[in-house]
Amino acid sequence: MNDLKIEVLRNFDQFLIKNSARPFIAADRLSCIVGVLVDVKPACIVDFSKHDVEDIRLREFEKYLKLLGLTYVYEKTNLNSDLKDVESTHSYYISKNKETVNMLLDAEHELYDLFDSAEPNSPVIKIIHQKIGRLLGYPETATEWFLVRSERINQAELDEDDIFRDLQKYHHFIHSRNNADEEFDEYDKPIHEAMEKYTPLSAKIMRENSGEKRWL
Repeated sequence: MNDLKIEVLRNFDQFLIKNSARPFIAADRLSCIVGVLVDVKPACIVDFSKHDVEDIRLREFEKYLKLLGLTYVYEKTNLNSDLKDVESTHSYYISKNKETVNMLLDAEHELYDLFDSAEPNSPVIKIIHQKIGRLLGYPETATEWFLVRSERINQAELDEDDIFRDLQKYHHFIHSRNNADEEFDEYDKPIHEAMEKYTPLSAKIMRENSGEKRWL
């Protein structure tokens, strides 16, 4: 990464932390973008919920993406139909190239459409989840465990303690129980090392405010 991009990334780090009511969430968002920049993730999705606890300036957010040489598609989704109190999600599909962004966007739309017509653990749903997992850079073993785990949850084969325990170990996704170390080395570790180097504010927040979650 050249010196100009490093400077932009550090300014981006400060911007996100300063303009978020939830610094840990802002740091986690930046970790996804860093993953794209260091080629761990082909693409990422960054969501902003617009309610009174947070007021990210989205146009300035977009400016930083462009300065970093990233391409994106923006979508706004209304989460309810009450026009007097519409809660919206603002989503950015981000990559280094437009083709990958479009592939991720199409896969997400296909998944949402299938939710209305297919069973949660049907083969067609699993195929789309696998595609999305690859586009987001998740290790194949972690995606497979996600699908197995989802099926067990739907069938009430995992209790709340199991679910909670899985969520407490890692920052970015639920690692499989048999391949967690390999998945960490492939995905988490290079992102965390890059954050320590390029986005120190967010790295410090994630490292110090994550309970028992693994860092380096």
